Amino acid sequence: MKKFAIVLAAMFLLFSLIALLRSQSQSARKDQVGAGGGGFDGAEALEKLKESWIKDRKLLASYEIEQSRMRAEVIVRRRLYQDGEISKAEVLEAEQAFVKVGSRIFEVRRSMIESDMAMTEATAQEEAPGLPVPGFNGAGGSKTPTRFNGSAPWSLQHAKQVEGFFREKFGRGLPISAYGQTAAHSRMRFDHRHAMDVAIHPDSVEGKVLIDYLRRSGIPYATFRDAVAGASTGAHIHIGNPSRRAAVN
Repeated sequence: MKKFAIVLAAMFLLFSLIALLRSQSQSARKDQVGAGGGGFDGAEALEKLKESWIKDRKLLASYEIEQSRMRAEVIVRRRLYQDGEISKAEVLEAEQAFVKVGSRIFEVRRSMIESDMAMTEATAQEEAPGLPVPGFNGAGGSKTPTRFNGSAPWSLQHAKQVEGFFREKFGRGLPISAYGQTAAHSRMRFDHRHAMDVAIHPDSVEGKVLIDYLRRSGIPYATFRDAVAGASTGAHIHIGNPSRRAAVN
């Protein structure tokens, strides 16, 4: 009986170990990043992201109308307060509502920019798959995208040095639109955890100076110039190694 119990316990441990290994394997496959789609319908995901962008644009328009209305309301209430017709609390109520809608506008615009850039990267990958990887500190690709395979170690921990250079050079903060993984990149199944997107056109003065700095520093990057149809603009500089599309089961 004792031996039977030991056998049962051993079998239980064995099955538990198999289940754990299977779970870890499935998790690893979900996190695995590869150049191919692995059965993932990129076109379908791109279309859904475009639909999401269009919804955001409509939402933004409604928020902007509300913001204009609240701005006028704040002006009216401030005058009424000065005339002694309403309380300070009523003015504060309108001001807080105005600030709140402003925050919503900021978030929607941020979401739209993230989607723009994710769609641009996805479109470029769909249109130009399998581009050869340039050698270390070498450049390659078509006009869009272009890629520089910098040999310097890169992670988001090094982002501060790029931000510091840009601030010293131009007197303003680096316009980072996507820092690490974003909802838009996740929808496209792009691994963007170790990269950041900068909302600067590669052909602008700032873009050219930043690109020159990245090359001299050996920092990998990619440039995207073309806008996605229906979106505002997806032109940007992607700092870090290219975002790879995750393989799926």
